[in-house]
Amino acid sequence: MRIAVTGATGVLGQEAVEALVAAGHEVTGITRRDSGVPIVEGRGGSAIVADVFDPHDLARAFRGHDVAINALAHVPVGMSGLRPLAWREDDRLHLEASVAIAKAAAEAGVRRLIQESTIFLYPDNGAEWISEDLPLSVRNQAFRPRVKEMRAAVDFATSGRSTVILRLGQLFGRDQHTTHALKATRDGDPILLGKPDQYITLLHHSDAGRAFVAALRASSGFYNVGGEPILKKRWAKDLATEAGSEHPAKFYPEITQAIVGTRLDVQRRSQRVSSLRFMSETGWRPTVGPSTPGWSRR
Repeated sequence: MRIAVTGATGVLGQEAVEALVAAGHEVTGITRRDSGVPIVEGRGGSAIVADVFDPHDLARAFRGHDVAINALAHVPVGMSGLRPLAWREDDRLHLEASVAIAKAAAEAGVRRLIQESTIFLYPDNGAEWISEDLPLSVRNQAFRPRVKEMRAAVDFATSGRSTVILRLGQLFGRDQHTTHALKATRDGDPILLGKPDQYITLLHHSDAGRAFVAALRASSGFYNVGGEPILKKRWAKDLATEAGSEHPAKFYPEITQAIVGTRLDVQRRSQRVSSLRFMSETGWRPTVGPSTPGWSRR
C-alpha cells in the first residue's frame, strides 16, 4: 500500500514510518520543514514538505496514497506543561491540523485514515478494567482540541471510507519525556503523578509503531492500544532499574498534585486499560514492557 504519515519526524511518527516500511509498504512522511526530509529518509520513507494546516497543500501531498496516518502531537515535557501557553502548539495541531488532514485525505481520494489518540481521555476507573465502551471524560474545555480531532476522523468514514482511531497508552522509550523521567529518578526528584496503588497502562514506542501497521487490517472503530497494565509503584521501580538508581522514582507530594491543572491531572488517574479488542482483531501484541532490560535505548 501507499501510505502517508503526518507527524513523521516525531518519535511516534518515525516509529510508524520504520514499521510500515519494514512491512513492505511504500511510505511518504509529511514534514513541515526541509530539515525533516533526512529524518524521514533515515527511517526508509520518502518525504514531502507540506503545510499541515493547509488542506489544499495536504491534498497535494496525499494524492495517490491509499492510507493517511496522523501522528501529530507536541506534548510539553514534565511540569513545563504548567507554563502559560505551554499547550498552544499541541492544541493547534489537534484543533486545526488534524481537521485539515481529515478533509484533505477525503479530497485526495484516500480510503483509510488512522488517527492517533490517547487513553487519557478515559476517566479514573480505579482497579476496574477500561474497555472502548467506557464513556470518555472530556467535558473540560482543555479537551476540546482532542474532541474536535476525533469528530473529524469519524466524519471521514463516509462514502466507503474507513477510520481507525488508536487510543494509545502512556508512551515510553527513547524520547525526551522518558529521558526527563529517568534523570529525575536518578536525581531523586519527584516525577510521578497519582498514587502508588493506581494502575498505569504503558506502551513502548516501537510497539506503537507496529500498532499502526496492525491498524491497516482493523475494521473502522476505536481501539485501545497498550501493554499489560501495572501498578504505579511497580512503574516507579522499573524506572529506577532502567535509570540505575537504588531508589524507586518518587511521586509528587499531594499538595503539588492538587494544583497541576486539567492537562496534567489526567496522569493522576488510575487507568487499567484493556487492549483485548485490538489484539483479537489484528493479532498485534506488545513486545517491550517496563521490565524489559534496556527499553530506554530501543
